[in-house]
Amino acid sequence: MSHHHGEPLSIVAWADAVTLPEGDLGMYVGLHPRALPMAHTLSTGDPLVSNGAIGADIIRVPAGSGFAPHTHPGDHLLICVGGLGTITYDGTIYPTRAGELYMIAGDVPHAVGAITDHVLIAVGSPHRAVDDPARSTLVAYREITATMGDLRCLICDTTATAPQMLHDHGCLHCPCALCIPTPALHEQDA
Repeated sequence: MSHHHGEPLSIVAWADAVTLPEGDLGMYVGLHPRALPMAHTLSTGDPLVSNGAIGADIIRVPAGSGFAPHTHPGDHLLICVGGLGTITYDGTIYPTRAGELYMIAGDVPHAVGAITDHVLIAVGSPHRAVDDPARSTLVAYREITATMGDLRCLICDTTATAPQMLHDHGCLHCPCALCIPTPALHEQDA
């Protein structure tokens, strides 16, 4: 998309400015649910800015839920701005916390989990709307394992080799479809 001289600058407020005890200016990001439900997950999101080629959204992942193993068009940055969670990537479950940034290749199967309510800024290219069902495509659990079929949790220091899953070994961070609730499973539980 080409830009023309005179196009307005896109400015989006996504956090509240706060004065820190030292007098510095900081920010506060609420962990509350966002406006739009996201496909394949109990997460919610707010669109921030997009020109179609690149865009950013704020996403809230409720504690105990997440994004089951998936891929998506293009790559994205995930910026953790609140809470504790996980990213499963290339056979390893990594802990995440506010203040960290992750570069995620869209064609590498990965998963995202929330230990506590977790808020992320997702910057993607190409950008898909926060509520677009085609934003991600679910994949089988085995696709997030390492080449030898292993999946290791760095939080629990637990490893499982397919066909076993991490939850078979007591890991609370297993990213399989049984452990990450989806809207359909959530509605059945209600």
